Amino acid sequence: MIADAIAAACSDPDVLAHLGGPLGDAARAKAAELRRMPDPQRKQARAMAAALVRAPLLAGLRGVHPTWIEAALGELPPRARADLANPSFDPVSVWLVRSVAASLAPMPAADLTRPRSIHDVARMAGDAILAWLAQVGADQLAFAVGAPSRYVGEHVVTRIAQAPRAGKLGPRRAAIARCKVELDDHALVTIGARALAPHTDAFVRRQLVLRLPRTRGLAILFELERSAGDAVETSPTWDALAAD
Repeated sequence: MIADAIAAACSDPDVLAHLGGPLGDAARAKAAELRRMPDPQRKQARAMAAALVRAPLLAGLRGVHPTWIEAALGELPPRARADLANPSFDPVSVWLVRSVAASLAPMPAADLTRPRSIHDVARMAGDAILAWLAQVGADQLAFAVGAPSRYVGEHVVTRIAQAPRAGKLGPRRAAIARCKVELDDHALVTIGARALAPHTDAFVRRQLVLRLPRTRGLAILFELERSAGDAVETSPTWDALAAD
């Protein structure tokens, strides 16, 4: 939302070029998209971006798991709950509602079951994200062990030997390191999060965990942040991560 607002307010490529990080990348991409639009459509898109910036509610707030919202409300006066349910443009109401949203992130509609790119992960429902991470973790565990086990069946060992996974799961030593976890019901998701982490940025990580119950999301966020600095070359390729 912030990147869209910046792009709507400033169409000068030289100015946008000075913005760094993911925000700058997103603003430049949005500005390029706006330049390709016909004039009426471009004006409408800019007006929409400006309206979203002024709106008290964060875009896609309903896509955030309620436990995150409850945690944010717990630090604010009781009035914040009523203002969140019935937002207005009253300055105090806007401040309270945006205080709730300060630790959250804009969320798109959950309309995908598989990601086509890293930014599509935010478009998956919580159960779909967990199932996908568990699949990625199963691939890594099968690759590390090299044989079926209690946690990975013969079909997993078979699929990692075939395209697009074959030769694309990173170094075996890195897979073994990722698999050093307590083997419980969450083990495959933990391994999957570690494998995915180098492909993410801070914003993607935040969106991913906001789809999940807060306690579970915080545990996964810890794994994502801990492994985010690993070299991408030690991680599975994106084609392997996104494979059915």
